[in-house]
Amino acid sequence: MRGKQKAEAAVKSFQEAQSSSDHHEGWRYFLEKTELTAGTDPAEATKQRQADLELRESKAPSENLDPNFRK
Repeated sequence: MRGKQKAEAAVKSFQEAQSSSDHHEGWRYFLEKTELTAGTDPAEATKQRQADLELRESKAPSENLDPNFRK
C-alpha cells in the first residue's frame, strides 16, 4: 500500500509541476519502467524506447488473427 501511495504522490507532483498550457495541449508526464540509465542521450533513449515498443507489439497477439475476438 505504501508503494501505491508513493507512486500516486509522485504522479501528482509531476502533474503539479506541469504548466497548464502544456496540459491543455495534450502533453502529459508519465512514468515508465525502463532499463535506460540516467543521463542517456535523449535521442538514443527515444530510439531505444521505440525499439522496445515495437518488440512488445510484435509479441502481442494480433486481434485480427483471433476468430473469437469481438469489438
